[in-house]
Amino acid sequence: MSVAVAATIALGATGCEFMAPAQTTEIKQITDGVNVSTGKLDVRNALLISDDGDGARFIATLLNHSESDDMTVSVEVGGDTQTVEVPAQSRLDLANDGKHDTLDFPDAKTTPGSLVKVYFSYSGAEGVSANVPVLTTAQEEYATLAPTPTPTETPSGSPSATATDTPINP
Repeated sequence: MSVAVAATIALGATGCEFMAPAQTTEIKQITDGVNVSTGKLDVRNALLISDDGDGARFIATLLNHSESDDMTVSVEVGGDTQTVEVPAQSRLDLANDGKHDTLDFPDAKTTPGSLVKVYFSYSGAEGVSANVPVLTTAQEEYATLAPTPTPTETPSGSPSATATDTPINP
């Protein structure tokens, strides 16, 4: 009798798992940024970096899956649009590590911790928008990614330091 009970329990336990959906069929995003695609363009791990809400740097990887066509990709944040070239069959990393291009949006009004609508497009495909998170440089991995401050004009008549103000010893 115990053999029959053990066989029934073993059969019942394996049957439950037989019908469970495989977790590998569900794609989970495990990055801080968001992913979107349009046509032959994939945007991966898109996020904005802003510490004070005035201006932001766009960080992402752009993938061009076209066999032979380079893309001029437009990225729009808060009405400000910038473009970047992505060669055919290649990827472009946008960051600030001395090796990659950057896209800064000095007029973007962002709130750290919020989501901002960003629009991506290129000629020949329908554009796509995504709610992109705004992160700060408080996290160690983003500490070097702050947008470059926009130079401000010095009012006329006030002193300003320039290279010519420094005395040169003969």
